Amino acid sequence: MKKLLSVLSLSMLLIVAACGSNTNSESDTSGETEQADTKSVLLDFQSEVVSVLKKHNDAIVAYESAKAAFHDSETPDADKPSTEELEELKGSATEASKATVEGIKGLSVPAELDDSKEEIESAFDDLIQAYTIRAEQADIDDPSVQEKALEQFTKFEDKMGKVFEETGLIKPSFAKELQ
Repeated sequence: MKKLLSVLSLSMLLIVAACGSNTNSESDTSGETEQADTKSVLLDFQSEVVSVLKKHNDAIVAYESAKAAFHDSETPDADKPSTEELEELKGSATEASKATVEGIKGLSVPAELDDSKEEIESAFDDLIQAYTIRAEQADIDDPSVQEKALEQFTKFEDKMGKVFEETGLIKPSFAKELQ
């Protein structure tokens, strides 16, 4: 009888030990799954942001390229846009910049990214500022205006890059996505 009790006790210990180690591996797997889910959500969110930025980007790039050609002394006159064409492109770029600002404001940070929500919203403030500068000062020939917009865009990329790196992902280049 004592042998039977000893064998049963030993069996119970082994079963309990096996269940305990199984629970630990399940919680480890759960943490890895949560991190993978966060990465996936962040990458999906990046795609959504890029989509908003690309939606009106062509009009902005067309104006900035035409403006650069218009003021470039090395560009032949035949290749330069007319003043009327430049004005038309400026209007389109201004409206595109405003629409982009509204698109950015319409984005909402997914609940899975709540830990990074403050940083993401701060990055969006910089992005909104970049496009606001473009919209409000499109007609100013001062190159520092473009530099200010680019500076704000770079701040946005840096802040978003930190969010990606904290999640274990490589820092993206939103500027390259728009090329």
